[in-house]
Amino acid sequence: MSDKLNIHRIIAAFAVLIFIGMNIYLFSDQTRYANVRLNTSRGTFNVKAELAETMSEQQRGLMYRQNLKVGEGMLFIFKKPHIVAFWMKNTLIPLDMIFIGEDKVIKYIEQKVPPCKDEGNNCPTYSPPVPAKYVLEVPGGYSKLFGVKKDDTVEILNSSK
Repeated sequence: MSDKLNIHRIIAAFAVLIFIGMNIYLFSDQTRYANVRLNTSRGTFNVKAELAETMSEQQRGLMYRQNLKVGEGMLFIFKKPHIVAFWMKNTLIPLDMIFIGEDKVIKYIEQKVPPCKDEGNNCPTYSPPVPAKYVLEVPGGYSKLFGVKKDDTVEILNSSK
């Protein structure tokens, strides 16, 4: 009888360990980052960018963020260059949207895009006139502050967690 009780205790302990391990994995921060280096006429500036690679990460973007520090951002990476459209629904802070080509050259910048206060789906969209492979979102005013302009180059370094 005690052997059966010990086996049940071992199985119960094992089940608890699996449950704890799954929760640690599922609820741990799986966010990946890259260092994005912006090469401008005024110097080189680095942005620690959260990566948005999956469709759900790209749809969520920077929604509901209360703030974004200078030197931080989000880098959207698309499989192929195409005309992209971004909106500011549920985004609480103004952003600069830097549209980057496959050649890692800045093609277009939307500066100080305001949050959309509309409760429905009537927020304006923002698109470059040319295809983009990457979009870097940074705090509104960043581009002007650091002199980031169309035709500046970008390096995407060391993607990591």
